[in-house]
Amino acid sequence: MAQDTRLPVPGTASPSQIIPDASFASSSSSLPQQPSAASPSDSSSSFTFPQYYSFPPMFTLQPNLNTRRAQLDKWSALVLAYCRHYRIFRLIVGGGPPDATGPARVDSSMSGIADDDDMPSVAYYAPDLFRNRNIDRAMPPSEIRQVLDDMKRQGRIEFVDQPQKGAATDSVSSSFYVFWKTPEEWAAAVEAFVDDTAQRGSVLTLYELTAGDATRGSELHGLDPVVLQRALAVLVKRGKAQVFGQEESLGVKFF
Repeated sequence: MAQDTRLPVPGTASPSQIIPDASFASSSSSLPQQPSAASPSDSSSSFTFPQYYSFPPMFTLQPNLNTRRAQLDKWSALVLAYCRHYRIFRLIVGGGPPDATGPARVDSSMSGIADDDDMPSVAYYAPDLFRNRNIDRAMPPSEIRQVLDDMKRQGRIEFVDQPQKGAATDSVSSSFYVFWKTPEEWAAAVEAFVDDTAQRGSVLTLYELTAGDATRGSELHGLDPVVLQRALAVLVKRGKAQVFGQEESLGVKFF
């Protein structure tokens, strides 16, 4: 058997901590709890990390392909659950307040989710997502990149600025949209709103769909415009909507 010669990464598990596949076996009880679609979670409450977040070897991707696959799935589930809990649609990995516990808005020195949920395309840092200070472990940037690339292949994130080929992998600063609901699921939510408010045949602006008074109390209120456009693209493809107008004043008609 070939010996693993990787050097330990500061703040991560060493190669000697490589463990069998069974230790990463999927378990529904260890996954983050996801709030129901009908009642988004209270973003003012702290996110409860799953048990495997306190498991040091999780912060180093293992060489065994089956084990690595299980790790990638768990990290993906964690990122999605974290963003769902705080209703984050655009996330930046790398940078941000180093001592923050929880998300921090990019345009603010204060931690936490903004009270103004009408603001479009708000980006957040999440310095605690890939770093657990309680066990002094942090995932290396190059391996964070592997997690994000895998999530992109699964259609769960979309990079705002696609990393350039040949870019250094010893650092990571990626901005991306997070689809903790798939575009198809958001499309279903839009259709439900249109039906509930008898808007078939009407023309609505993107603002009305995400920040209008009629959306208050619904999961569409505060939805990122880019995520909304991905959902509308699904409806357009199905022949259930038509989008028209300029970038700043897009309108959509539902059939």
